[in-house]
Amino acid sequence: MKLCSINIFPAAASGAASSRKAALPFLMMAAVLCALILPADHAAAQTRLPALFSDGMVLQRSSDAPVWGWDIPGTEISVTASWDGRSCTATAGEDGRWMTRIETPEAGGPYEITVRGSEEKVIRGVLSGEVWICSGQSNMAMPVRGYTSQPVEDSFRTILSAPEYGERIHVFNVTKDPGPEVREDCRGLWKEASCESAASTSAVAWHFAVALTEALGVPVGIIVSAYGSTKIEPWTPKDALEDALEGAIPKKLLEEKLSARNVEGKAPTEAGSLYNSMIAPLSPYAAKGFLWYQGCSSRKDYGHYALMQTAMVGAWRRAWGDDNAEMPFIFATIAPHAYGNAEDAVRAYFVESQLKSLEMIPNSHAVVTEGLGEKDCIHPPKKREVGEMMAWTALSKTYGVSGMTAGYPQYDRMETGEGVVTVWFSNAKYGLCPSYGEPVKGFYLAGKDRTFHEATAVILKNPLRVEVRCDAVPEPVAVRYSFFNWCESNLTDTFGIPVPPFRSDDWPNNKE
Repeated sequence: MKLCSINIFPAAASGAASSRKAALPFLMMAAVLCALILPADHAAAQTRLPALFSDGMVLQRSSDAPVWGWDIPGTEISVTASWDGRSCTATAGEDGRWMTRIETPEAGGPYEITVRGSEEKVIRGVLSGEVWICSGQSNMAMPVRGYTSQPVEDSFRTILSAPEYGERIHVFNVTKDPGPEVREDCRGLWKEASCESAASTSAVAWHFAVALTEALGVPVGIIVSAYGSTKIEPWTPKDALEDALEGAIPKKLLEEKLSARNVEGKAPTEAGSLYNSMIAPLSPYAAKGFLWYQGCSSRKDYGHYALMQTAMVGAWRRAWGDDNAEMPFIFATIAPHAYGNAEDAVRAYFVESQLKSLEMIPNSHAVVTEGLGEKDCIHPPKKREVGEMMAWTALSKTYGVSGMTAGYPQYDRMETGEGVVTVWFSNAKYGLCPSYGEPVKGFYLAGKDRTFHEATAVILKNPLRVEVRCDAVPEPVAVRYSFFNWCESNLTDTFGIPVPPFRSDDWPNNKE
């Protein structure tokens, strides 16, 4: 392109100082003219990388990892990794975007990645290991240091021990920033494990990463993209939400969900707004899978939550090009809490819906939080247990580590007798607890009047079963376990994995 030539010094000016002073207006005019004449991409000639591709990043090991960015259209890009010295190339398209792929090594680091385009960018301190994307609302976002007057158990010890993982755990916290349109990039920084970074990172994600690196002996990168008080709709693309719910819920309710708009100062409600700004910009960054902890704000949607969660996961996997559902989706059920009415069962019906999604979402796994909740605090302090159960599930189901039986004990069937109900379970290979005479809490029986009364329960062996009795229900027809918003319950397997709320009946919730 032929550039214009502009004489910016007026002939009448005399002397260097007077010339510079007189030239100022012309200099400003020249800058404006050049900005108008030069193409925008030429004026901003630079190689730009997403926030995820920065110092301290963790790449999914042994993968064909995408690397992308932006440059002047037509610019040839080369990406060279220090672990093998090989270069991969790409060409910036008309929109300036380019993408290539690099073969990542087995776990290790630190390495360097050099990107050469119109500029040269060097990414330092790169690790190769396991990468997981962690999302949800406040119970996922809750940092190791806790919230104001809402502690996380063992936070003091956890923060003090964080530097031990400095070369093994790196975290990327996505800045909370909802958007009406799909964005190409997000804001955030990779940070290696330290007292400071651990304190401000999701406690669930942190304990997951610690358990994973200790079991596998490899670096772990956790990308935390969470936003408190949010429903599932903002995390799901609007079109995917509409396709999933059309015909499944009343038209008026669907219109309300699709027409919701974000309000300044409040948690986002607009469908797709958090997907647009906090999930889509992460794709297709190479990762092993997803962790999800959300639901408190969506609990009243228990009649169709499974459909929404299925739609969300499908949209996320499409964004990553995961057509074969190879990226596992591990989620936590919401924990017991009063939710305004401890004796209501909305929370239990909602957990039912969460678990129902397991039948609808390939390669999905649930972590049960029964017994971990707090009646008067919606943010349980027991985050270590949730993160470690998620790691336990990943190690068993995704990494094939032997010696672990993932999943949770499940209600199988019931049999009624004279004043007694016998409950049978599956997936309890090593038995049920509590043992040694400690009472089993959380069982209720009802007769034909459908009124439930607290019952006593005893764990029996050979064969494994639980017998439930209640003097107030001489002829029981239904049994429920922990089927309230809040209920003391303590039935687990031998590893301490909780039994989720269950019921033998199909009666509707009459307490809403």
